[in-house]
Amino acid sequence: MQGTRDMSAKGGKALVQSDAGKYVAWSGVDQPELAAEGLGCGLLLLRPLSFALPHYADCHKFGYVLRGSGVAGVLPVATGDASPAARERVVRLEAGDVIATRTGEVSWWYNDSDGDAGDLSIVFMGDTERAVSPGDMSYFFLAGGNSVLGGFDAGLLAGAWPGVTKEQAAAVFRSQPAVLLTGLSKKLPGVRPREDDRKRLVVNAGQVAAGTLKTLTAADMAALGGLGISVVLGRLEPGAARAPWVLREGAAQLVYVARGSARVQVSSSAGGETLLLDEEVAAGSVFVVPRFTVTLISAGADGAQWVSLIKSARPAVEHLTGGGSVLGGLTAQVVQASLSVAPELVELLGGRSAEPSH
Repeated sequence: MQGTRDMSAKGGKALVQSDAGKYVAWSGVDQPELAAEGLGCGLLLLRPLSFALPHYADCHKFGYVLRGSGVAGVLPVATGDASPAARERVVRLEAGDVIATRTGEVSWWYNDSDGDAGDLSIVFMGDTERAVSPGDMSYFFLAGGNSVLGGFDAGLLAGAWPGVTKEQAAAVFRSQPAVLLTGLSKKLPGVRPREDDRKRLVVNAGQVAAGTLKTLTAADMAALGGLGISVVLGRLEPGAARAPWVLREGAAQLVYVARGSARVQVSSSAGGETLLLDEEVAAGSVFVVPRFTVTLISAGADGAQWVSLIKSARPAVEHLTGGGSVLGGLTAQVVQASLSVAPELVELLGGRSAEPSH
């Protein structure tokens, strides 16, 4: 039985869509649990020779490259001196890459492929607890029709910018009409990814083995350090299921279904037969697993792959049944008495023999 609380998985809404691509966002207005748990999600799709204008965001987040290849630039928050930490980092991105950015860091995204090459698709997931609107990731653009600099008086700008005339100041921030995305007529010749810049900023998650979870923390990617979040990737073969799991430190989890489909069930905090979520979720949908709840997932006919953000720097994913599980770790007679079942069923749950030893 499913509870009255609306936990349904949902697709996002396109905020910007043009020949250059689109940006799809999930909002706490449509999914209140995003706001309640302080989580946010967005999907960027860039066509060949398209560009996402420089901006900064109001939350810590990571991007996972679903498909394609491209280039990203990240300018860390200035430290007030000329230290290398404040230098722009320009990196090549490939499918399977994870890249993390902090609140206030300026970034831009570029599909430098041309001709018949494919699109670049990146899903972004963030901790929006301290964002302008919890449940939503907000962006502040330095260029384009919605630039944060576009409304300033040109004369005042010129006065604060030595050597620049009023006309030049007006032209700089009012010549680009595009919002968020723009198409390019040719490649940007000065954009050169540096392999050394990938260190600490980007890591490739590689292929996730079927039936397993792959967790990335600051130990795997330094850019996650101090953000209080981690990345978890999962994959199931068609028809396969994953044993019920819980994050025992009480961290909320945001899940984006990247491929395939699955039936997902999420327990209620009260337990019993009432579920917060029980539905088929399709690729491109997002759902939230609230703190301390238990999740069960079974893949559909085409299998399932997902990427998730966990609001914990070092998440402890614990399975409740099966080999190496929580129930399997308890004294067998305790499990048998608690569940009121036969000894052989305790063994099937992953526990040791419930028969008393002599």
